[in-house]
Amino acid sequence: MSSSQPPSGERNPLGFDELIAILVAFGTMGTIFFWATSKNPNQFGMRNWQFPAVFSAPAVTPGNSTILTPLPSSDVRSPAPAPATKLIPSQPNAAPIAPIVPIVPIVPIAPVAPLGPILPAIPPQGAIVVPQTPIARETPPAIITKPKAPKPTVGPVKFSDMPDKYWARPFIVALVDRKIFTDFTDNKFRPDEPMTRAELARLIERMSDKKETRKPINFEDVKDKNPAASAIDGSVQKGFLKGYPNNEFRPTKEVPRVEVIVALASGLNLKKEGNPTKILQVYTDRQKVPKWAVDKVAAATKAGIVVNHPKPTLLQPNKTATRAEVAAMIYQSMAKKGKVPAKPSKYVVPL
Repeated sequence: MSSSQPPSGERNPLGFDELIAILVAFGTMGTIFFWATSKNPNQFGMRNWQFPAVFSAPAVTPGNSTILTPLPSSDVRSPAPAPATKLIPSQPNAAPIAPIVPIVPIVPIAPVAPLGPILPAIPPQGAIVVPQTPIARETPPAIITKPKAPKPTVGPVKFSDMPDKYWARPFIVALVDRKIFTDFTDNKFRPDEPMTRAELARLIERMSDKKETRKPINFEDVKDKNPAASAIDGSVQKGFLKGYPNNEFRPTKEVPRVEVIVALASGLNLKKEGNPTKILQVYTDRQKVPKWAVDKVAAATKAGIVVNHPKPTLLQPNKTATRAEVAAMIYQSMAKKGKVPAKPSKYVVPL
């Protein structure tokens, strides 16, 4: 049932929804007003107005950026569709920015050996120079040659059983130096001991480099195990020594002087010299020389091979030869071939 009384003049308070609607309306009108004044600020004398930063124009990008500027319109109150805009380049207000230079990494370059002398680099002005330790250049290794060892020299040989003035000492020392005589012990040479045929064969084998021209002889009394077998074969094949009947060599037999002289004359191929009998007249005991040895003894005497001690004119052909006598005659044989220098001696038979 409706009331017949008129409504009261009291106002009801606004609700929450009405407050939101009023705020939205005021915001919309403010936006339209700002949009209208921004189209033509001269019309309202608003050129010099200052607005908060939120309504200022966007930041200008330097370079070729543009600003969208709306065209002026005569109708301010009625909103109209957004007019067409044109791009007008704006002048940058900010200071120019230096172009960005790309950073190129510096790669160290390996040093190259200079072809010429190295000159010191001149540092730029204001640079800090740090002294460096000089680097020693590698030098090629020096060629080291090993010095040759000096040839051994054999000094004067001293034998306790042979004085310095011994008559055969010059011959003996020369043969010992040349390793022809090697069979001595206890610093003794034993110069007056007799010489055997085997020992003579060894000396001949060492002193002679003559080629072997004769056939070997298989002696019954020389076995292969004999230490002198090789020397005996060599002395026979070179033409120095001969055997005895019954195919014997007799290596331990003491050799007489005449056999030493004949062996050396045969091995040196000494030829017959004139009248052998006349040559042998130099010896006081020439009648003791065997007939088969006359020619060889004469040739050896003519060649200066014969050495007699204590008298040069005393041959003593059948006497056993001593080691000193054999040494003297072997040295004279080598001097005849030019292998050693001749040695003056009063015991060499003069002709």
